Amino acid sequence: MITGEYKGASLGTLAVGLTLAVGLVVGLGVGDDEQPAPASPTADASFPDGTIDGPVMRHPPPFDPASDTAEIFGTLVLEGECLLLVSLQGSRFPIVWPAGTTWDAEGQAVVLHSGERVVIDRDIEGTGGYADTEQLVGWSGDEVAARADSCVDGDIDEVAYLENTPDAVQHVMRTHGS
Repeated sequence: MITGEYKGASLGTLAVGLTLAVGLVVGLGVGDDEQPAPASPTADASFPDGTIDGPVMRHPPPFDPASDTAEIFGTLVLEGECLLLVSLQGSRFPIVWPAGTTWDAEGQAVVLHSGERVVIDRDIEGTGGYADTEQLVGWSGDEVAARADSCVDGDIDEVAYLENTPDAVQHVMRTHGS
């Protein structure tokens, strides 16, 4: 006998069930003890400890997938314990380097994870972005944020940051006249 009652599942219930099933299948791809593949073959090499090395402020490891698309261009200068990127317009920004970057105090050079050296007064070109110093606390921690805050120029409380990828610095060039 048909009583007019529908005992099947509603469309909403089916949609929720399907969403849960897909989420479960996707979630099984990487277990808690598994890590996704590194962004580069060199990303699993040992990284230096900490996020500050001399005047170099750096992202913590591991490398991130490329995401920022702003062009970073300027001349690298050193003032005290502050490495600054000076733009063509004369703006001065503390700069945060990719993980694995170190400082060569004797050679007065930034040494990228790849081994490439960036000496003071050279122009660099790379990808990254600009952020205020407060945002650095979430990315690189209190130590980097405090250093960046002490290095900002006047009313501009922004830093330039290179992507946390092994190839964020694309060109190192001699500055005009050097």
